[in-house]
Amino acid sequence: MIAQAERARADVDIRRLTVDDLDLFADIRAEALRTHPQTFGSREEDEGGEAMLTAYRHWLSGVVLSAFGYGSLIGVAGFYVSPDRRSRHRGHIFTVYVKEDGRGRGIGDRLIKGLLAHAESCVEQVHLEVLVEATAAIKTYRRNGFEVYGTDPRAVRVGEVTYDKYLMVRTFGQ
Repeated sequence: MIAQAERARADVDIRRLTVDDLDLFADIRAEALRTHPQTFGSREEDEGGEAMLTAYRHWLSGVVLSAFGYGSLIGVAGFYVSPDRRSRHRGHIFTVYVKEDGRGRGIGDRLIKGLLAHAESCVEQVHLEVLVEATAAIKTYRRNGFEVYGTDPRAVRVGEVTYDKYLMVRTFGQ
């Protein structure tokens, strides 16, 4: 079992996406939006078209890590630093998604570790939001030092259903 897990890790390459990867990023975001609309989505994606592509180009000009395995993109995770001058000590993780066939292989864990390694050099703390029901994701975040500090009730509405989100934080050097 351990040999199989190590082999799966070796078969996955983690690297930073760039604007040259726009089509790949758009495809994996489309899958994430389709399969988990309660978790993903932005104002620009609701608008679609050029607004969405402009947002994607902006995101890709920052830090978006990817996991490539078995010839395709199987996971992504993004990071940005708060743009407000008074909040630049805070970073944020967003758009964490691993395709169904890549789950359970430690790919999400590797993406988060990669983002945290980058974040530690530029911020004091990292924040993220996660659906209360996303137990596997919550376990991954906890393993990587995140703690729940609050709940955002009814944070997302899809149709008539609302979803709560946990607010989580990881601090460095505290």
